[in-house]
Amino acid sequence: MNSGFTLRTTVTFPSFKLSADENQKTGLSLTNAGSDIRIASGRNDHAAFSLLVSANEAFALQTDTAPWFSQNVALPTVRVACDTSFPFPLTISHTAMHQINDGTYRADAVLHETVREIAADTVAQLYCTVHIPSDTPPGSYSGTLHFFCNRAFDDEFRMEDCDIFFTIQVYAFCFPDNRKNGFHLDLWQHSSNIARKYEVPLWSNAHFAILENYIRSLGALGAKSVTIVASEIPWNGQYCSGMPEGTNLYEYSIIGVTKKKDGTFLYDYTAMQRYIDLCAKYGIDETISIFGLVGVWNTGNRFHGKIVRDYPDLMRIRYLDEASGTYRYMKNGCEVDDYIHSLEQYFVHTNQIAKVRLSADEPHDLEPFKESLERMHKAAPQFRCKTACDQIEFVDAFSALTDDFIYDIIAASNRCEEMQAAIKAHPDKRFLHYVCCEPDYPNMFLKSELVESYFLCIFASYHHFSGFLRWDYTVWNDHPRDNAIVGTWNAGDSYFVYPSADGTPLLSLRWYALRRGIQFFVLMEEVKKRGMQDVYDHALSLVLREKDPTKLIAHEEKTDSISCDMADYEAVWEYLLSKL
Repeated sequence: MNSGFTLRTTVTFPSFKLSADENQKTGLSLTNAGSDIRIASGRNDHAAFSLLVSANEAFALQTDTAPWFSQNVALPTVRVACDTSFPFPLTISHTAMHQINDGTYRADAVLHETVREIAADTVAQLYCTVHIPSDTPPGSYSGTLHFFCNRAFDDEFRMEDCDIFFTIQVYAFCFPDNRKNGFHLDLWQHSSNIARKYEVPLWSNAHFAILENYIRSLGALGAKSVTIVASEIPWNGQYCSGMPEGTNLYEYSIIGVTKKKDGTFLYDYTAMQRYIDLCAKYGIDETISIFGLVGVWNTGNRFHGKIVRDYPDLMRIRYLDEASGTYRYMKNGCEVDDYIHSLEQYFVHTNQIAKVRLSADEPHDLEPFKESLERMHKAAPQFRCKTACDQIEFVDAFSALTDDFIYDIIAASNRCEEMQAAIKAHPDKRFLHYVCCEPDYPNMFLKSELVESYFLCIFASYHHFSGFLRWDYTVWNDHPRDNAIVGTWNAGDSYFVYPSADGTPLLSLRWYALRRGIQFFVLMEEVKKRGMQDVYDHALSLVLREKDPTKLIAHEEKTDSISCDMADYEAVWEYLLSKL
């Protein structure tokens, strides 16, 4: 082995996200970097840290024990492994760099591949995770990462000077399972996009086999709400008709409709129920959100216009006409009423009606939306509603028919007193907050700091929300692994995971950050429950820079609002664990 080969390693917090310039150079030197880290964990928890590796010449970096030969036969292979005395299985995963809107790169996707070839003087980030079981005795557990090197058929040797030492301090607090963690996470699911990317027929067995992998990952994250699309393209493809080619974002109904020869309609709920049951299998069963029956988006495109002339909303119900053998769309309001009534009765007869919410996405005009809800209520009086909105006035205007209000974080912050008054006045309602295309911070874009995901969940506790919503999980363009940018959105705005070749999702650093953020919420709510207000206030003070909640999202610099220092959040994390 060439004695001139020099490996450099360091370890840092799990909220670290590697960034690079347009040439994928980081400017990050690992010379004289630290070789140890101590992280805190609860029980039934996932401890994590990031490993950074670089070398003075190109090399292959391996995380498993399978044989590996590079096409560049002279390339050295470096294998990283945890010492066998460490009592918990440690997963070490490569991450991928993705180009964002300004041409620079950020680490995000956590990869399945176990070997990556790294260019000379280029930093690679690996994500290391450890599951701490609920029956783990509290205490300190130490481990070491060793690095082994060989070239071609040379014997491996251990690079002793590169050892990384880590300690996990396990505290007594045991995190509840996701079903009981008290945080209502609503991540909308876009199943049609998954069928498109994997080239399988919509709602087929092949589609459901892949969907199960994604639903499993949503359950592991703690999602609580099922997304059902009950009419054609309710978001009008997120205006994708004006986006570059290769960005088809249309979502299709999961309910089959047939018009019999005698003129009556037959509705097939088989695929819908199969999807609901699949979600329940992984703990996603608090609410069933039905999209496409109220608040259907109008893009202004004449091809996406209104087709039911005597109905206040724009839904499109597609059906097979048995008499002609053709597919058509309902044109009469009475047909739409029958469709909605039948769906309501299905949920009534299957004892699911209490979970169902007809959902609307940011309706801006109160009167047309009110008219649509009233028409729906006449046809199906047992349906309740759910609205993502940015106007506080929606609570008073629609509380009679709406049980779930989800507020844009800007409105929730800027009009904080009114928002808090609404929450107190309606203890029977569920209130969440959300971010999407804005604000610029705190958010969950690829350019965002990972600690912003932590803060968004802390914000939910601070403002007395029951949880958090995002509109995205799998809204990809045709080649999301190659191009992270979808439409005009900030990279990462429309997805949390990436498609892999084997039909399973590639999780992301942002996925893991959101999971940890939810745990911050759990800890802070537990502190509230125990009446430890001084502990709660101190924890909040470590990350909250702006004390006036009405100005929290108003600063030009994010650090004037919140801390973006990873060490601050680690301090809050361990402080809360130590007090519980």
